[in-house]
Amino acid sequence: MYKFLKRNNKQIFRFLVSGLIASSFNFISYRALYLIFKNILFASIFGYCTGILVSFIFAKLWVFKNSNRQPLVKSFSLFCLIYFLGGIEMSLVILFINKLIDNYKIAWLFGALIGSINNYLGSKYLSFK
Repeated sequence: MYKFLKRNNKQIFRFLVSGLIASSFNFISYRALYLIFKNILFASIFGYCTGILVSFIFAKLWVFKNSNRQPLVKSFSLFCLIYFLGGIEMSLVILFINKLIDNYKIAWLFGALIGSINNYLGSKYLSFK
C-alpha cells in the first residue's frame, strides 16, 4: 500500500484537486439552475452531469494524462459507469455506518472515502488504462 501511494502520490493529489473543482462546478450549476427553475430534481441531475463532465475532462487531460487509443465514447462510458457504481457504493456505506454509529457526518466521510477510492482505481485501471 505504501509503495502504491508513494508511486502515485502526484496523480492522487491531482485526482483530489480535480474532484474539488468538479464538485464546485456541480454545486454552482445546481444552485444556478435551482434559482432559475425552482426544480430541485432537474437542478441536481444537471449539476451532477456537469460535475461528471468536468471530472472526466480533468481526468483525461491532467490527472491520468490519457494517451491511449481507446475511443472517447468508450472511455467516457466506462467513466460514467464507474462513478455511478461509486455513488451507489458511497450511499450503501453511509447507510451502513450511520446504522452502526448513528452519526451521519462521520458516515458521509467514510462513504466519500470509499466512493473516492472506487472512482480513482476504476478510472486509473479501466477508463484511462
